[in-house]
Amino acid sequence: MPPRRAPGRPVPAVPGTAGSRPMPECTGHRFGFGVETPAGIVVGSAQPVGGCTVTNPGIEAIRPTRRQRVYDLVREAGVDVGGWADFAGGKSGASRNPRYCYEWAFAEPGKVVVLNLWHDLMKVKDGHVTQGFNLRKFAREEKKVPGRPPVVAARALRMDDDLQEAFANALPVRVIVCDGVRRDRTDPDSKPSSVKYRLLDPATWAVTAYDASTGRSVLTRGANPPRFVDQFTVIERPVTRGRVSGTTFTRSAEVRREVLERARGHCEWCGQRGFGTSNGEVYLETHHVEPLSEGGADSTRNVAALCANHHSEAHHGANRDNMRKELAKRIVARRPGPGARMARK
Repeated sequence: MPPRRAPGRPVPAVPGTAGSRPMPECTGHRFGFGVETPAGIVVGSAQPVGGCTVTNPGIEAIRPTRRQRVYDLVREAGVDVGGWADFAGGKSGASRNPRYCYEWAFAEPGKVVVLNLWHDLMKVKDGHVTQGFNLRKFAREEKKVPGRPPVVAARALRMDDDLQEAFANALPVRVIVCDGVRRDRTDPDSKPSSVKYRLLDPATWAVTAYDASTGRSVLTRGANPPRFVDQFTVIERPVTRGRVSGTTFTRSAEVRREVLERARGHCEWCGQRGFGTSNGEVYLETHHVEPLSEGGADSTRNVAALCANHHSEAHHGANRDNMRKELAKRIVARRPGPGARMARK
């Protein structure tokens, strides 16, 4: 399967930009996004100790020291690079395809997202290496700069798309760490950024925060993508039960797990993402569309994952009958979770 942004989404070849002047084997990959550090992220990778400056070993351990091709690192990270050969240079020149080799981000749909990140912009928070972004804001600012080629803002928005995809679908993120000279964003006439060294970080990263309303996001090295939980996961602990009358129903943990994975953290009624728990999990509530008490099956074809508000409405709201019919249709149709791109503001 070719990666997202296959030949149908080429990078515009803008005169005077890296997109129109490929370097040999694209080892001098150029990109230059600015980072708005979210509140709470430690500024600077060096920490003063007793009058001396000690560089964080987590960051130094991944400082690149070799000149490697983007093509090779993207392929090593798990993205299909077959589409790179689909240009005038053919298979032998695939690594130089300007449609891909100057991109900041790549994705193998449903499997992995690969991002180019500047080493000197990585920070440390609570012992973890992180990097914060607001690529939507960056793209808006780039568009306002007179004479600035539109390819820069376009790449930022495509990278934002990939961050959203990783966050919404709990995908692992592989990071190509880059070191070189970054463009001075305060100088409209400054040269494009130029990467001298790069490496593929052996550790997996995760998008640990994404604000859909603003576009602010945080990547964390070594973190796991959010796990999906429901109301029964949260209360699964030893309890002492008194004697009760009536019928009780056993709900399959496997059915619940499959339904939560299907929803990928989004309510299957309204599409909103569930809230995050204190453990970093994404919380939704599993709901039997046809109640077990009415003979409904405990199967994935009869269970929906809903936000707490719409779960309550499905039981007690004036619209509950219509919700039951519509939810049943959506499940049978196997409609994918929202996973749609969040509106940019």
